Amino acid sequence: MQVGYRKRGLVNTAPVPSEQDVANIAAIQNRVIRNLEITACYAELATAMRARLGAAADWCTFATWASRQAGSTIRGEDLLERFARRLGRHARLLEPLQSMYRALLRKGLFNPESRLGRVVVAIHTPFDAFERASEAVAAGNLKVFEEIGREFARFLEQVPADAPPESPAFTTFAVQLRPGHAPDGQQLLREAFTHYQQQRPETDPAVRAAWTLLANLKIGLHEQTRLEPEIARAVDAPLTTARELGARVLDVLVPGSRRWPRLLRTPAYSVVGWLAMRVRHAATAITREAVTEAMMVLALPTGVLALGRNLEAPLPSIFRGSPHPVLVAFIKEYDPCPPGVSECGADDWCNLRQRMHYILHLFRAYAEEPGLWAPPFTPEQMASFRVGIVPVGEL
Repeated sequence: MQVGYRKRGLVNTAPVPSEQDVANIAAIQNRVIRNLEITACYAELATAMRARLGAAADWCTFATWASRQAGSTIRGEDLLERFARRLGRHARLLEPLQSMYRALLRKGLFNPESRLGRVVVAIHTPFDAFERASEAVAAGNLKVFEEIGREFARFLEQVPADAPPESPAFTTFAVQLRPGHAPDGQQLLREAFTHYQQQRPETDPAVRAAWTLLANLKIGLHEQTRLEPEIARAVDAPLTTARELGARVLDVLVPGSRRWPRLLRTPAYSVVGWLAMRVRHAATAITREAVTEAMMVLALPTGVLALGRNLEAPLPSIFRGSPHPVLVAFIKEYDPCPPGVSECGADDWCNLRQRMHYILHLFRAYAEEPGLWAPPFTPEQMASFRVGIVPVGEL
């Protein structure tokens, strides 16, 4: 059931989300519903920031779609999508399973407080890696929102749009950000919100765009540094499952086998070894492929991006030519590409520098993409998850 989240309208005239709204969303225990609420809240924060930045996308604009993409892994839908791609034209055979799966989600499949959720936790399967990946991605989704979403809400509430960085309002806001660098400090966040305010009085669109991009990149660097443990845990989920699978198969086949003496359990492992090895191989191959792919895809309203490939998107005219001086240091640090080259595909999404290289190109290429302002959900879907029900339709 929904917890104390202040009901807001389903259109862009809704009030700006407050710190309390962020806290209420973060307190939702059902990670599927919480992710939907987080995504919707990011969209509302982005709408409020647009009034300050004009056509430029802020970090929340990108976070909306990253959070929506994370929802696919959190709901465990990646496995069905992987099977559908393998089946090709026979993918329609999965439609009954997909419908049943969404119904189970509405019954609390990934909610440990529901009866069904407790049963799922208790029954181990070869595809537990998806449950582990779901938990890791949900933890990262919450971790970032609870911190950065809160600061955006606080920023919009406490700092007037035209307040200079040296104003009492901004100083009062900034002093509450922890000194030092991530993962423990929030210096990058302080610098980023300063840049959002620095762009405001500028009359040159190129200068405003440069300050906004630098702000987005610094928040992105803070976010990605904080997410290192969750990203590694999500991608490595299949390995954890593979190590445990042999013992699980024996426990399922022979309840109570854990109480056997080691002299009996060891031969038993050999007896069921042929089964465990085959199940382990199949489960690990499929889950590693699907989980890794889920971490390397970003679905935007304008199309699906494969993060392992170079970004084929032209730069906005405002960023063509030599980078603005305020961007030079950051670009030199995280973009090894020569000017005009976009070889930013990440071979290893667990590598922070590779992630930041791709994110730099992404934020720059889509800095003024109008399609990013599309709502992530329909009003009917929002009305559904606002009362704690997983919506129907594509999420």
